Amino acid sequence: MLSSNPIIHPNYQNHRFKFETFLRNEYNFGLNPDRPICPLYNPHNPQTSCPLGSNCPNKHVSQMYSNKVVCKHWLRGLCKKGDHCEFLHEYNLRKMPECLFYSKNGFCTQGSECLYQHIDPQSKIPECMNYNAGFCAEGPNCKNRHVRRTVCPYYMAGFCPKGPECEHTHPKFDHHNLYLRIKPDPIRVTQKEAHDESNDNGYGQIEATSSNAIAV
Repeated sequence: MLSSNPIIHPNYQNHRFKFETFLRNEYNFGLNPDRPICPLYNPHNPQTSCPLGSNCPNKHVSQMYSNKVVCKHWLRGLCKKGDHCEFLHEYNLRKMPECLFYSKNGFCTQGSECLYQHIDPQSKIPECMNYNAGFCAEGPNCKNRHVRRTVCPYYMAGFCPKGPECEHTHPKFDHHNLYLRIKPDPIRVTQKEAHDESNDNGYGQIEATSSNAIAV
């Protein structure tokens, strides 16, 4: 009896507020977030791509130019921008925003249960380019980081899946144009010189005999 009583358990499905249309057109309020994407919508030309405009029942996904961090308001269910938000609306632990409490105090009261990223403050300091090149004149007084890296075993084996984001170093081998010069044996050199001298002497004798014959 109590479950069927409309006063105790009223039905709100047929009740609509006057401002729901405004919230739906401006902020996509009340729409199913798992609805399909509109095939006619073009983020580069949003005004004329879909004829239904804001009344389209499908999702109009804006251009993903800065959606690299999860929206902190969406995590608490307070984001009003909907599909037009410039941040991600998905639960991705790798793209969570930075924990402000940890960045200011160096520790977090929630510990490992914190949903936000705990970024080491030392990692924000840029690396010293002179040290990476081989030598830094400022030494330990340098304002930049001096990072000592070990050679990546995967890169030396042929391939590293992390690429330029690897925490180890990937050495570069400069392949210069090498030419192979073979030095002849000294015995063969002396034999060749003696052979050349003998050829020169024989050629000189032939010239002398020919000149004498002409004179006669």
